[in-house]
Amino acid sequence: CPSDVALDGGGYLFIVDSNNNRIIGSGPNGFRCIIACASTSGSTSNQLSSPSTFSFDSYGNIFITDQGNSRVQKFLIESTSYSVTLNQPNLCPSTTWYTNAITFANSSTVGTSVFGVFVSINNTVYVANQQTNQVVIWFEGSINPDKIISGNLSSPNDLFVTPLGDLYVDNGGSNHRVDKFAFNSNISTSIMSVPSGCYGIFVDITNNLYCSITWSHQVVKKWLNDNVLTSTIVAGNGTAGSTATTLNVPIGVSVDAQVNLYVADCYNSRIQMFPVGQLTGITVAGASAPGTITLSCPNGITLDGNGYLFITDSSNNRIVGSGPYGFRCLFGCTTISGAAPSQLNQPPTLRFDSYGNLFVADRYNNRVQKFMLASNSCSLSYNQPTFCSNALWYSSASTFASSSTIGTSPYGIFIDGVNTVYVPNRVTNTILTWPQWSNTSTTSSYSNLSNPYSLFMSMTGDIYIDNGYSYGRVDKYIFNTSIRVTIMNVNGSCYGLFIDINNNLYCSLKNLHQVVKLLLNNGTTIPIIAAGNGSVGSLSNMLNSPQGIYVDSNLNLYIADCANNRIQFVQTGQLNGVTIVGNGSSANIILNYPTGIVLDAYGYLFIVDSYNHRIVASSSTGFRCIVGCSGGGSSASQLSFPQSMAFDSYGNIYVTDRNNSRVQQFALQTNNCI
Repeated sequence: CPSDVALDGGGYLFIVDSNNNRIIGSGPNGFRCIIACASTSGSTSNQLSSPSTFSFDSYGNIFITDQGNSRVQKFLIESTSYSVTLNQPNLCPSTTWYTNAITFANSSTVGTSVFGVFVSINNTVYVANQQTNQVVIWFEGSINPDKIISGNLSSPNDLFVTPLGDLYVDNGGSNHRVDKFAFNSNISTSIMSVPSGCYGIFVDITNNLYCSITWSHQVVKKWLNDNVLTSTIVAGNGTAGSTATTLNVPIGVSVDAQVNLYVADCYNSRIQMFPVGQLTGITVAGASAPGTITLSCPNGITLDGNGYLFITDSSNNRIVGSGPYGFRCLFGCTTISGAAPSQLNQPPTLRFDSYGNLFVADRYNNRVQKFMLASNSCSLSYNQPTFCSNALWYSSASTFASSSTIGTSPYGIFIDGVNTVYVPNRVTNTILTWPQWSNTSTTSSYSNLSNPYSLFMSMTGDIYIDNGYSYGRVDKYIFNTSIRVTIMNVNGSCYGLFIDINNNLYCSLKNLHQVVKLLLNNGTTIPIIAAGNGSVGSLSNMLNSPQGIYVDSNLNLYIADCANNRIQFVQTGQLNGVTIVGNGSSANIILNYPTGIVLDAYGYLFIVDSYNHRIVASSSTGFRCIVGCSGGGSSASQLSFPQSMAFDSYGNIYVTDRNNSRVQQFALQTNNCI
């Protein structure tokens, strides 16, 4: 005989099961008994007798009218521990976002100098409007605000929403408190006393509320399950400083699953991490943290599902993020403030939605920007964009690198998932790298490296480099070290290198007319034949000067069989190939010494047709020329004996233009599937 029912902020049911003398509740794992679970009537403190009604207070404690015992019982909540309290998507090392943002909200709804933005776990967006002293709310999918909350707020800075839907808002500037709006309520209650504004607010998985009292140079917290308004210090001693125990204008705060506290220590241009229970911080990014990244007054900080940091580097007008390969810039990477879709102006806060899109408060542009997730593949170390059949690239390229940097006659190129470009310089026997958005390369010198034609990066960041010309081997350099390991012994140069999803390393031995492969980490450096019998020929089991190679997700091997003017397709486990493009195929295109081959996400081919000085591609409508279609030359629209190509995550094409001794970038123009 159920006699009363209520819902929590997550929409789960709580029921007075009267004749069973108990209270039951639902959750993501179904129903369970939560109070008086013996189902036996009684008068002890853990028993009920014909309970009739109940209600929650704002802390989650339950009050029950215990009818048979003629009393009202209060059951205190033990824990409201969550696995997470905000969106922390699991992002891959190569995750990228579109750099041109969508304006989610402008000054007409969020006012000027927008500071606080929050995205709840059900993707409801909350923004603190400091002009109107309101919180503006959009439910998932809404373009216009769905709700506005007012409640004696004064210039609210930051805000936080728990998984139960309770809203915590800074109200410290004039009113010296943090306010709580219970789920679906427009009425606020004071939850914490503070001396001044909280520029950062966070609720951790154990239900502690944190406030960065910026101008007091400290961070405080209080447990939300009690009625006390006072707080305890968890970082900073109240005096501005740069030691491990002091802060200087702390702003954003975040707490991980181990309850370690991260603080954006603005005036110290660093991120401090305070292990749980410690008042001494460790610098994990910025000043005095070598090997991380230089910051200028970081404001906001959040973590992804793997614990990597994402930071609003406010005075640099950009967003940076970390990963297994270190830190990188994501948006606003020129560091120049501006109002274009790719620019920011002193952003203070950032939050993920559940899909991995980033919402950024763009303070002095008076808007909230939404940066859409572009790719999040965890299985590939390189880029494999999705193209429509009518995708177009600009016919005139920009010169990404010239002979003064990469030397003469470049062959190989690799672009990793975070858009770092790698090119071997065969003249100086070095590897050049350009981080995303950088015009300046870094030169890596490796001992005993001779005439490297190709390179490839693994998912773990290790670099594999052809070193077959003089030393008869492929070398692996372990990520972020100069440690070299001979990984494969070969009898010549590898004009192409590739690692498949099963961790097999492939090498195209052009001068031996075969492709070999080696299962990595299997205790040997001796490869086996993957294609070609070592004799020059055009039969299905033969190759003639193979160069570019590619292996798809089904472990099928594609070979640019140069001197046979064809692309060979070798199914996994087979040694005989099938000609799919060029001489001996039914494809509607003629190739002349193809040297490079890559596939897009749909499995369509992109071929470096070297002696025709062009790039050709297949689609649902057949083959077509996409760049270099006017013949060989040195103009911006021409190529001269190109050798290899690679995509960045946005679909731009980079080509090693051998006889012009340059790398050309052909930007994606349109990719509209309508």
